[in-house]
Amino acid sequence: MYYKNLYRKEMIKNIVIGGIILFIAVFSTYHIYYSFNDTKEIDYSSTSLDVTFHEETGEELNITKITPLRDNVALSSADSHTITITNNLTEEVNYKIKIVDNIEKIEEQDCKGITIPREEIRVSIKAPGKKVKIYSLSEIEDGVLLSHKAKALEETKYTIRLWVKDETNINGTDYHYHGLIQVVENDTTLAVK
Repeated sequence: MYYKNLYRKEMIKNIVIGGIILFIAVFSTYHIYYSFNDTKEIDYSSTSLDVTFHEETGEELNITKITPLRDNVALSSADSHTITITNNLTEEVNYKIKIVDNIEKIEEQDCKGITIPREEIRVSIKAPGKKVKIYSLSEIEDGVLLSHKAKALEETKYTIRLWVKDETNINGTDYHYHGLIQVVENDTTLAVK
């Protein structure tokens, strides 16, 4: 009788522990699977284009710490900002990707006089199957980083990186830059704060 009760208690304990382990395994698998397959919400939309920013910061580009980098190092180590632009029409659509100053954040943080000069900032843009283009922020005319004619129903994912060039005259943690990525379709700004 004693062994029977001991056996029953051991069986109940094993069933409870097994159930807890199974629950944790199922819950973890579900959570991991959906965190990787989570569809991103469209941030900006028009009748022809959907714009999705894949980072939590959205369209914001910020350099809050000056870490001078060579171009080849920055392309692999600088923070990247991914943006997907989808043409919803069955005809071609022209759009531009621009980098502009985030005036609202500059005023909010009282950054006048401590902003990193545009000639010290490098920016790159990469589209699938195309060569990476690198510019100094001061070289970009009217902030236009890229002009593109999207084919019908085309979806393109871009990677944008921003860093301080290797041979810079500035140092210290007081200097920073606040910018925005804007998508402009036929002179109408879609992605803007």
